Amino acid sequence: MTEIITSIKNPDIKYLRKLYRSHRRRREEKFILEGTRLIEQALQAGAEIKQIFMTPDYDDSLCKKVQKDEGIKITRVSRDLIEEVADTVTPQGIIAVVDKPSWQPEDIFTGPKHPLLVLDRIQDPGNMGTLIRTAVAAGVGGLIALKGWVDIYNLKVLRATAGAVFSIPFLMRVELNDFLNMYSSRDYDLYCADLNGEQYYYEPDYDKPAIFVIGNEARGISEELLQKADYRIKIPLLGEIDSLNAGVSGSIILYEYLRHRQKIK
Repeated sequence: MTEIITSIKNPDIKYLRKLYRSHRRRREEKFILEGTRLIEQALQAGAEIKQIFMTPDYDDSLCKKVQKDEGIKITRVSRDLIEEVADTVTPQGIIAVVDKPSWQPEDIFTGPKHPLLVLDRIQDPGNMGTLIRTAVAAGVGGLIALKGWVDIYNLKVLRATAGAVFSIPFLMRVELNDFLNMYSSRDYDLYCADLNGEQYYYEPDYDKPAIFVIGNEARGISEELLQKADYRIKIPLLGEIDSLNAGVSGSIILYEYLRHRQKIK
């Protein structure tokens, strides 16, 4: 008979709880997923799932798929325990521990010249998730998150991406100088979204591969990065509002670039 864990002091449960803290996720190079949909998307994307915690009554098609893979450790836990551990208010009865993917600059800069997206210290999980989801939908080739960002593996971010995080390469915690060194020798134009920009976002020709930078919700893009921009672009604000949130701004700009590129083709 399969053992059902009921104690919060169980070593596997103690380890799982630690992974809910961002610094432990960084140290262990792992993250956690909750719920059937996100875990299914991770499996379909080929993510390296190491362990799955599920309640005794959890027995759907996902459970059967998982049980076929001998490399995934299955741990049965009581409903009360999974409700105590999970971040979700009403958890579905399944949590997965997943290895973080390892991406290199070559994964982003080598190959077709798709647009790239740089996130300069984005702090809001909703904005981060929206930007990742939109980037995938708009055909962005890779993401670079500069140091000071909200953790991409925060569960609020993962839910906001609706699984898109498994469909795009990204670099995290990148120092500004490292990013500038990465792109300086490559044939891209650098576009910074800036409230004080010289052009509206629909005015450039977008005739070259582009890197778009979206800045921090409160402070915008760092001055050092703005100084390197080929174009500073802005979105018109006609009503009594001083800015749009980062997720909306990035979405508008990425789809304008996509529209221009499709016209060129």
